[in-house]
Amino acid sequence: MSGTRHFAVIGDPVAHSVSPAMQHAAFLAVGVDADYVAHRVGSDELPSAWTALRGRFEGMNVTRPLKQMVADLVDDVAASAAASGTVNTVVRAGRRVVGESTDGHGFLAALERVRPEPVRRAVVLGTGGATRAVAAALAGGGARVDIIGRNGSAGERLARELTSRLPAGPTGTIAHAGGPDLLSALLPGADLLVNATPLGDPSMPGASPLPDDVRLEALDPRPTVFDLIYRPWRTPLLRRAKAAGCPVVEGIEMLIEQGAASFELWTGDAAPLDEMRRAAYAVLANDTTNLYAGAAGGPVARAGDVG
Repeated sequence: MSGTRHFAVIGDPVAHSVSPAMQHAAFLAVGVDADYVAHRVGSDELPSAWTALRGRFEGMNVTRPLKQMVADLVDDVAASAAASGTVNTVVRAGRRVVGESTDGHGFLAALERVRPEPVRRAVVLGTGGATRAVAAALAGGGARVDIIGRNGSAGERLARELTSRLPAGPTGTIAHAGGPDLLSALLPGADLLVNATPLGDPSMPGASPLPDDVRLEALDPRPTVFDLIYRPWRTPLLRRAKAAGCPVVEGIEMLIEQGAASFELWTGDAAPLDEMRRAAYAVLANDTTNLYAGAAGGPVARAGDVG
C-alpha cells in the first residue's frame, strides 16, 4: 500500500485516549508512514457509520462501549475475539475486515512481568466488557475465575456465556461468585485480584471497589492486584494494595501491551515496546486527571517491578 496509512481508535469517549500518542511513537520508530486518530463513535451511531469506518481506516482499535457490537459487524472473528465475544482490534485483509482481541494477550503480558507464576485462582470485580477478556484469558490458562458483581443475573449470564466459549481441552473455570459483600470471604487463597469496574477512574474519582471490611494486609499470601483503569495510573485501589504489601499492576501496562499486539497485526513489524511505553507514560505524567500520582510522580509498578 502506497501513501499514508490510516488508523484510529473508536469508541465513546475517546478524547482521553493514550493510544494516539503511543501508536504515533511506534509508527515513527519503525518508519511506517501512518496516522492514528481518536474518532468518537457512539453505540447508536456505529451501525450506520460502519461502512465508512471500514473503508477509511486500514486498522482500528475499539474501546467501550463498542467492543461487543463490532464483533457482530466484522466479516470474520478471530479465535482471540471469539473466546470473549469482544473485538478490540480490527484488521483489514483485502476486502474483508477481521475482528481480533489483543486485550487478553495484553492483560497476561502485563501480569507476567510482575507475576511470572501461573494464576491458580483469580477474583475479578465487574461484569462488563473488560471482564470478558480478562476472565477468558485467565480461564484459558487453567485458572479458576470468580466474578464478583452487584448485578447477580448479569454476572451469572456472563459466566455461562464465557464458559460456553472456552476452547475444548483442559481449561479453568468461570463462575459468578456473588456481590461485593462476599469479597472478604473469597480473597483468602486467591493469587490475583482484578478491578474491571470504573470505580476509581475520572468519572468516579477517589472511589475504591473494595469494601471497607476487606483487609489486604491480613491475607497470606497477598494477592497480586491489577487495576485495569489507567487514568489515573495510581488508583485508590492500587494505593491501598501497595500499602498492604501486595504486588501491583497498572492498567496502563495492559494498554501498552494490547496496543503493541495490535500494531504487530497491522504492520507485521515487531512493536517498539520501549518507545510505546515512554510515549504512554509521558502522556500520563502531564495528565490533570492523574489525581493520585503524588509529588514524586512515576507509576506504582512498571514492567519488572513487584511493588
